[in-house]
Amino acid sequence: MADSTVTQTISERIEAVKKVVNLIAQAGRGDDLHDLRVLLINTMSLLKRDPGIEAAVDDLYASADSLVKDASSGTPPNARSLRLLLSASDRFCNRLIAAVDRIAPEPELRLKGLEAAYAVQLERFSMNADLDPVGQVA
Repeated sequence: MADSTVTQTISERIEAVKKVVNLIAQAGRGDDLHDLRVLLINTMSLLKRDPGIEAAVDDLYASADSLVKDASSGTPPNARSLRLLLSASDRFCNRLIAAVDRIAPEPELRLKGLEAAYAVQLERFSMNADLDPVGQVA
C-alpha cells in the first residue's frame, strides 16, 4: 500500500502534466515543453525504475516535442499529432496511477525534487558553453 503523501504527490504531478499537455496542445510553445520536461523528470525521480513508465514518458515527450516543432515552424498541428499527444498523456497518467500501489515510501523522498531541479539546471547550463554548472563565466 502506498503512503498517502506519495499518493497525493503523484496525483498532483498527474494533474500538472495534464495541464501542461493541454497548453502544448493549444499553443505549442517551447516554454510549455520545458515545463513538461521538468515535471516528467521530477515525477520520475519519485519512483523506482519502471520500464513501462519510462516508455510512456519517452512517448509523451516525443509527441509533445514534435507538436512544438511544428508550431514553431508555423505549421498548425494536425489531428494526428494532437491525438498522439493526448493518447501518450493518457497512457502516462494511467501507468502512473497503476504504479501508485506498488510504490513504497522511501526515506530520501524529500530530496528527489531538488535533484530533479538540479538536473534541469545542469542541462540548461550545458546548452550555453560560456557558463559552467555553477553559473559563473568560464
